[in-house]
Amino acid sequence: MEIHWRNMDEVDATQREAVERRLQTLAEGNDDLIDLRIVAKPNSHHRHGGQEVNIACQARGAEVIATRTGEDIGKALNEAIDAFVHEVRRLRGRRAEHRL
Repeated sequence: MEIHWRNMDEVDATQREAVERRLQTLAEGNDDLIDLRIVAKPNSHHRHGGQEVNIACQARGAEVIATRTGEDIGKALNEAIDAFVHEVRRLRGRRAEHRL
């Protein structure tokens, strides 16, 4: 799995490494996650916060997307990663049910 970061200069190296470790752990033992893009952009909608993080991943036969907004990019990134992990587990669960 390749991880591509875009517009994430505000995220420090420690947080970036923690995110990459978490994603590598998610990918262990599976070859379904291929290409993952993590992109940040300002969100002008006042009710959702100032930063938006979008995670999009090509997975075998599907695309997994998670987007979260927050006051700061670090919080939005953590919430987006949580949502992404949930979506990947849900996809894998559906695939396992389908095989039965």
